Amino acid sequence: MSYAILRTKKLKSFGAVARSARHTFREQPTPNSDPAMRGHNRTVGAHGTGSLLQAMKRRLPDKRRRDAVLCIEYLITASPEAFMRHGGHLDDLGSGYFSDALTWLKKRHGAENVVSSTVHLDESTPHLVAYVVPRTKDGRLSCRDFLGGVTKLRKMQNEFHAACGSTRGLERGVIGSKAKHEDVAAFYTVMKATGAAPELGFKDYAAAAFGKKTKLWLQAENVAKANASCAAREPRLRKATRSRLRTLQNIAEELKLKQQIAVHQEVEHGMQEFNLKQRSNALALREMDIQLAEGNILSLEVERDTLARRLELIENREATMQQTRYRARTYGDSPSLG
Repeated sequence: MSYAILRTKKLKSFGAVARSARHTFREQPTPNSDPAMRGHNRTVGAHGTGSLLQAMKRRLPDKRRRDAVLCIEYLITASPEAFMRHGGHLDDLGSGYFSDALTWLKKRHGAENVVSSTVHLDESTPHLVAYVVPRTKDGRLSCRDFLGGVTKLRKMQNEFHAACGSTRGLERGVIGSKAKHEDVAAFYTVMKATGAAPELGFKDYAAAAFGKKTKLWLQAENVAKANASCAAREPRLRKATRSRLRTLQNIAEELKLKQQIAVHQEVEHGMQEFNLKQRSNALALREMDIQLAEGNILSLEVERDTLARRLELIENREATMQQTRYRARTYGDSPSLG
């Protein structure tokens, strides 16, 4: 599994910027880099320590806090196995990965504040280093607006992965992991810095005996320090791996619990649906009974109306007959005129 990697470092002084820049621009011995590949490095913006400091000073406000962060150093790369030189699918320039990352930085900070960026191809794992002055849109110098607090850092990682990593098939790091990342300087030092040390000759040993260190001797010391840093880094890597494993296990437990809750809710939902169906059937039966009752009532009303009409006819007939008999009797009882 290959990850998109984004690291930041706060530089609070011009001296700190200069120390970082001398390494970035290869103005000092860099034992973990391949001199034959150095010409393949690519830089946009300031091309040296002096020009970087001048570009920064032009972007910095005249008035600022003494402890203000002058520059944010971004390191952008991916897991080594993601690159073709280690068997992955990304070429040295990340098949546009670094270009997208630089575009994302310019959008995040403003193109004028990204004063320099360099892609290193002379080390084992290709990576991008960018120097950014943390000026806000309203002109303030505020690193806190970009890197202040866990929430903003997490949002930054999410946005970077969405814009640059996910489109390249790279995973985002585990959210919530307590593993501590190496700082940028340590990353440079131990980035496959285990190459063979230069072969020292009699002159190098003789000079060292008199307290003088030759260039080859200094290179050998740097390689030795790098190897020592690699050895010291192993326990931290194991600790970080265990921390990620615990985080993943916690996430798995939470997902398992959520799955159990979902199954329980599904069962309850099924029971509620069954009860609703039963109630619906009962209501349908009641409606049928009501319809039958209404039909019976209607029949009874029709029968009542029919009987009422018959009774009225009978009563009318009897009244007519009585009137007829009365008239006949009255005529027979009347006196004769003869």
